[in-house]
Amino acid sequence: MKRSKYVQLSLAASVAMAISGCGPTEKTYELKKKYNFQSVQQCVDEKLPVDICADAYMTAMTEHRRIAPVYDNQADCDADFVPDWCQQDSAGKFIPKLGGFELSAEGEVTQSEVDAAKAQLPASEAMSSGGGFSNLLTGLLIGNMLSSNRNSYFSEPVYRYRDDRGSFGSSTLSQRVSTGSTFTKSNQARYGSYTDSIKSSSKPMSVASSTSRGGFGSKSSARSGWGGSSSSGG
Repeated sequence: MKRSKYVQLSLAASVAMAISGCGPTEKTYELKKKYNFQSVQQCVDEKLPVDICADAYMTAMTEHRRIAPVYDNQADCDADFVPDWCQQDSAGKFIPKLGGFELSAEGEVTQSEVDAAKAQLPASEAMSSGGGFSNLLTGLLIGNMLSSNRNSYFSEPVYRYRDDRGSFGSSTLSQRVSTGSTFTKSNQARYGSYTDSIKSSSKPMSVASSTSRGGFGSKSSARSGWGGSSSSGG
């Protein structure tokens, strides 16, 4: 599986209008990028700050425990996700394992920050062939942005599933709902529309506001991966 399921980069250069009595402000660029990681280590390998990666993992785990569909039997759970991918919790119910986390970053960088990042890269890596930012430069800028602004990113749990063509993929629950998945056999659906509850909370949680800086446990445990006893129903 690719480390990054898909990446969206919106590079919009803008020059602010001159304010009366002042010169023009510095040129800025808007960056937007989505990563899909299976582990904290993959996130770190993408040159993102280790504390950001660890917090994003813990936020995804917290959300997983809150919103993962719960089923009375494994067959119903497997049908919505991947065969033999669901696990039994302490109450005897079945839930899908956490398959990773999606980290979405968005913010602005200045021309000075771009120039400083370019200086850290070989000249051949500074710009892409199309005149935009190369993947390496973009990753470095995103990493710097996340280090300086913890409110510029979000995290959601990701799950493995099999699509209509029999291929395996990874996606957030809100993305699954947007493409027509209903999870009607889940226990949550018995008490109302499970998809409505997902849609109402589809905006990812801010990692900075949802995760305690000192209370998520060791980074070594966060690096260990997914599934196992760390997941629970409900």
